[in-house]
Amino acid sequence: MLSHYPRYRAVAAQGLAHKLGGLPWGLPVARWPLCAECGRPMSHLLQAPGPAADEASPALPLQADEVLYAFKCEWDSICSFWEEDGGANAVFTVPRAELADGPTAPPAHAEDGAPEILPELVVADWRIADDGAPAELESAFYDYGLHDGLPDEIAHPHDWASEWRTKFGGVPYWTANGAQGVPAGRLLLQIDNWVQLEDGGGAEVANFCSDGTAYIFVDRSRKAPVYTMIINR
Repeated sequence: MLSHYPRYRAVAAQGLAHKLGGLPWGLPVARWPLCAECGRPMSHLLQAPGPAADEASPALPLQADEVLYAFKCEWDSICSFWEEDGGANAVFTVPRAELADGPTAPPAHAEDGAPEILPELVVADWRIADDGAPAELESAFYDYGLHDGLPDEIAHPHDWASEWRTKFGGVPYWTANGAQGVPAGRLLLQIDNWVQLEDGGGAEVANFCSDGTAYIFVDRSRKAPVYTMIINR
C-alpha cells in the first residue's frame, strides 16, 4: 500500500505548512488544548493542512478547507500523553476560514508559564513508496493477534529503519510491541520520535517515551470524524 514519507528541514515555517513543532499557524488561541490531567497548556506537535494548501502535499483524507492539529502534554509531570483517552493529547481539525494570519503563541499557565515549544521541522519533500503491506492484509495491521502472526517481511518489511517509521497513509508500521491499544478507525499518519532531515541527518521530535512512535487515527463511522492519538514503544 502506498504511503507518503516526509523529510524535514529545521527552519521556521513561513505561513501555513506541513510541519512538526514550533507554533501553530493561525490557530485561534481559544482552541489551544489544556491537559486534562495537569490543567496546563499542551505543546504543539503537528500541523497538517488539507490538500489544497500545497500541491506537493500528500493526499490526506482531509477537506481542502480544514487543517489538522495535534498536541501533547510535554510537562515534566509526565501525564499519560501516550493514551488515546487520557486527555493528555489532542487531535482535531479547524476550518481554514477560522484561522488567523500568523503563528499563535500559547496561553500561559497561571503558575508555570507557557508550555515547551517543540523544535520546528517543516516538510522539505515527500517520498512516495509502497509500505510493504498487501492491501488484502490491511485488517491484520489493526489486530494484535493477526499482526503478530504475519511473517516478519510483511509485519516489519524494513526492519524498523527510521526513514520508514514516519509516514502519512498506508497501514500502521508498528513498533516491536505490535498492534497494541489500537483505537477505532484507520491510520491517518504516524510520527517516529526521530525523523529524517533532508541533509541526511535526523532530529528528535518530542518526548515519545524515549523511543516511541505516535500514531494518529481517524474514525469516520461517526457523524463527524473523530481523531485519536496513541504512542507505542
